[in-house]
Amino acid sequence: MARIFVIDDDEQLLRMVGMMLERGGHTITLVNNPIDGLEKLKQDQPDLLVLDVMMPNMSGHDLAREIRKDKTIGNLPILVLTARSQEIDKTTALKSGANDYLSKPVTSQELIERVDALLTNTNGTQASNNNFVITFFGFRGGVGKTTLAVNTAAALRRISQQEVLLMDMTPSAGQSLAHMRLQSRTSWSDLPTDGAFEWETLKENLIIHPSGLRVLPAPTVPVRPLHLSAETVANVINIAREQMTFTVIDAPSFFSPAFEVAMNEADMALHVISPEVISIQTASQVNRLLRRSGINVKRKSHILNQITPDAQLPQSAVERGLNARVSFQVGYDVNQSRAVAQGVPLVLTSAQSAIPTVVKRMAEAIWQRISTAQEVVT
Repeated sequence: MARIFVIDDDEQLLRMVGMMLERGGHTITLVNNPIDGLEKLKQDQPDLLVLDVMMPNMSGHDLAREIRKDKTIGNLPILVLTARSQEIDKTTALKSGANDYLSKPVTSQELIERVDALLTNTNGTQASNNNFVITFFGFRGGVGKTTLAVNTAAALRRISQQEVLLMDMTPSAGQSLAHMRLQSRTSWSDLPTDGAFEWETLKENLIIHPSGLRVLPAPTVPVRPLHLSAETVANVINIAREQMTFTVIDAPSFFSPAFEVAMNEADMALHVISPEVISIQTASQVNRLLRRSGINVKRKSHILNQITPDAQLPQSAVERGLNARVSFQVGYDVNQSRAVAQGVPLVLTSAQSAIPTVVKRMAEAIWQRISTAQEVVT
């Protein structure tokens, strides 16, 4: 989460830009007077400034020049927003001291992309050497695997303010977009099956949530189970390791070459189960299959997710059935059905219930591990 000042004399546009940035998880200060804004910047320097050009008393270009002259705030990243879109306008903005330039009207996706790029470049926290891949898996349907994958990805995005990719590998019309009320334009089925593509091609097939979370969705129309190739998954992960800090994978509920790649490449694999007999039996069989197949995950944990008000089995019985410890337990969350209906992951709301409580704790622990590694590198 970054602290961002927005300076614009148009009250309506000021509030609109502020709302877009708040949805991206940032803390916003709105200022409608450039002269007052300059004084406030000196008193309380933010992480970034979003600045209009055409303002009375002092233009955005003049304000940018004043900022660059001041030793205390001279390194402040500046993103200029203006209704003018000619090349000379961009050149003037950059010469005045702006770091980047956007023409109005601007979409939420464009704004968040540019803001995050500036923050990343300024803070030097691009994650090419620190990417962390998390794979959620389980062959028993209806245990909340997608719910936890979506909420974990959203939580990591909000907590870290780094680039996060959520990949829904389901071939039968995955539900990740429904959890976030997003419309699918493309999916992984539009990528070359031989894995021969670069970042720009992958980027064109991603959807950006207002929070800034990037999503590679599943096809809206079901495809054959083996349609997603191992080569495609491998290349998505390889590219994501260069471009993202976190990659969260919602793995398919069946064994395939693509599934093997998602597991072998994972820094953490989270086996989602529910406290009922069939789920535990299935999970035990999956664990045996993983061992026989030689899949070697760096770290594998079980998540016990209670999807009904009444659990059939206590955690102790589940652990005996698995012959393994349960690392995370998520209680029944009465708010989840409403969250899906509204298309807002619970971790992005003010709910203090089971899912956001546990998921936020997991995300904070993972982010602390990554950020500590970054500090050691730098």
